Amino acid sequence: MKKFLKIAICLLMVTGIVACSGGSTEKQEAVVTNFFEYLKAGDMDKISTICTEDNSDVEDLISSISQTDEFQDVDTYGQTFVDEFNKYMKAILSDFIVSYEIESVDEDGENYVVTTNAEIKNYDNVNFEDILTKILTDYQKEHIDELKTYESEDEMIKKAFSDIAPTAFEEITKECKAVKDSEEYQIKFTLVSDGDNWLISKIE
Repeated sequence: MKKFLKIAICLLMVTGIVACSGGSTEKQEAVVTNFFEYLKAGDMDKISTICTEDNSDVEDLISSISQTDEFQDVDTYGQTFVDEFNKYMKAILSDFIVSYEIESVDEDGENYVVTTNAEIKNYDNVNFEDILTKILTDYQKEHIDELKTYESEDEMIKKAFSDIAPTAFEEITKECKAVKDSEEYQIKFTLVSDGDNWLISKIE
């Protein structure tokens, strides 16, 4: 989970909503702004539409958030757990940015580099796994007799995770939203031409 938080924090800080100036870099600024909006909404499909296919930076982000490859497994955790995890993800993604702005948009040959500054919440001290493990352990102690009635271990696990999900993710969300610590970052987007549009090819 910490890996996801570090990647997501670094990528979230790249953007800012910029007033239309009518300048020649308006399209490039709009792409960066869209990236921010899509990431806040947790919409990885839309993020993919404004990035080049070989953009490994975004692939890493999508893969990291999709450790929902793990936490999106309905067969293992149950639909309730998956739904609550998705609500949690959207809640913290929408709350990462403290302040942000686009510092500059510079030509780099045929490409453009959009430099952004942002102040981002630091979630390093929020331990997702510890909170989840504690709630799960307490649940097992309180419901041990009930859990023993399940013949299938898979069904027992699904039952436990589905039952703890609302409480666990509510607590983790509160922990994230209570964070006051933040850090300032500078992130650069490289944008390449795609006909009349611009796509993000690199984030650093």
